[in-house]
Amino acid sequence: MVFTAQRQGQRQVIGGDGTHYYTLPFSYPPGFTDVLPVHGDWLDLLSLNNSNYASCLYIALNNGQPFPATYLPVRSPFYMIRVYNGCSATVSGVFIIGRELFQPAKINVALPATMNVNVQYPLDSSNRLITGIYYPLDSSNRLQVGIYYPLDSNNNINVDIQSKAGYAPYMSTTILNNQAITSNGNSSNIDVGGYPYVFVFIYVSAVSGTSPSLNVYLNAVDEVSNQSVSIASVSNITATGTYYISASGLAVRYVNVSWTVSGTSPSFTTTITLKAKW
Repeated sequence: MVFTAQRQGQRQVIGGDGTHYYTLPFSYPPGFTDVLPVHGDWLDLLSLNNSNYASCLYIALNNGQPFPATYLPVRSPFYMIRVYNGCSATVSGVFIIGRELFQPAKINVALPATMNVNVQYPLDSSNRLITGIYYPLDSSNRLQVGIYYPLDSNNNINVDIQSKAGYAPYMSTTILNNQAITSNGNSSNIDVGGYPYVFVFIYVSAVSGTSPSLNVYLNAVDEVSNQSVSIASVSNITATGTYYISASGLAVRYVNVSWTVSGTSPSFTTTITLKAKW
């Protein structure tokens, strides 16, 4: 089962202050990372299944530094929301995303000649800035690390902000191992949910038949309809050799590899392997 935020029953509401907003329900299992391509000018939580989860549900706007949901609401234009569930349980709730409809009027503000202190937090006993709002801090209020997760026993970063939900940094699987392709076919679906980079090697060691031709496709799988759509391919293979297909920036959990042949009695002795990394 795949957990991701879905925009359900979106209803635009226009307020008297020149804003409108819509809601976005979500449900994430532990360790899940999601990327939501949505535009807004402010973000808040309308509801959360457990208020304690706000401290371990991390959010980043665009490509900015992540922060815990306890810092919501935030008011800053964005085109993308990245979410990571660092809690030990499934977190569900509803985001509320607002847009400004009108250009705010410009105002003139007179600043004092000397500023006493920045409004950032935390400050030391003399009201001097120790650090920005990064989290967590050690017992002396010094910055240990950003809010990357998970950390090892020494609080060093093991992986980047995408927890990968148990995915190793690198994955390799063999689809065909020195097998003869004589007709159209495809592999089973392969889970690449934690990997934005996918590479397919195609080794053709023998070719026979009259005017044989081989096409190989890398397909993305729609989990709702279970339909496959080609996202990259290598076409018209007619001789032995090494070929490849690559794709990056994948926003799907499953892919598969398919192939078609043409000609009279075509046969391609082929090894196909898929590599993925993050």
